[in-house]
Amino acid sequence: MNQDYDSINSEFATAIAAATFAIHSVEEGRVREEGFRLPVTRARTSKERVPESSGVSRRLSRKETKEAAEASTRKPLGQGDRAPSSIRPARSRRVETKADAWEKAEIAKIQSRYEKINSAILAWENEKKASAKRQMELKKSDLEQRRARNSQHYQGKLARINHIAGGARGQAEEKKRHEGSMAKKKAQKIRSTGNVPVCCFCF
Repeated sequence: MNQDYDSINSEFATAIAAATFAIHSVEEGRVREEGFRLPVTRARTSKERVPESSGVSRRLSRKETKEAAEASTRKPLGQGDRAPSSIRPARSRRVETKADAWEKAEIAKIQSRYEKINSAILAWENEKKASAKRQMELKKSDLEQRRARNSQHYQGKLARINHIAGGARGQAEEKKRHEGSMAKKKAQKIRSTGNVPVCCFCF
C-alpha cells in the first residue's frame, strides 16, 4: 500500500514539473517574440531645461540683454514656474498608464499560466482516479470469481463428506444387524441346550 502511495506521489510530482516547464517555456518564448519592455523615462535636469548664462551672454548683445532684463521685470511673478508643473503631471500620468498596462498584462499572463497548471493537475487527478476505479473493478470481479470457485469447491467437499459419512453409516448399520442376528442365534442355542458358551480370555 505504501509503495502504491509513493508511486502516485512520484508520478504527480513528475506531471506537475513537466507541465510547469512546458508552460514556462511557451510563455518565455512569447515574451521574447513580443519584445515588450517597460519604457524608462528620466526627468530632465535643470541644466537641460535652462541654457547656461555664459552662452546667453555670448549670443546676445548688450541691447538684447537689456531688453531681456526689462521683459523679465515686466513678466508677472510666478508665470515661469507654472509651465513645468503642467508638463510634469502629464508625463507622470503617461508613465503610470504604461506601468498599469504592463502590470495588467503581466497579471493576465500569470493567471493564464497557473490556469494551465491547474488544468494539468485536474487532468492528472481524473486520470488517476479513473485508473484506480478500473483496478478496483478488476479486483472486485476477480474476487467474485474466486468466491464463486471457492463456493463450488466447498460444495464439492461437502458432497464428498456426505457420501463418505453415508457409506460409513450404512456399513455400521449393516454390521449392527449382523451382530444382533448372531446374538439371537446364540441365545436360541443356549435355550435349547442349556449351556452357556464359555468366554475365553487370552493374553
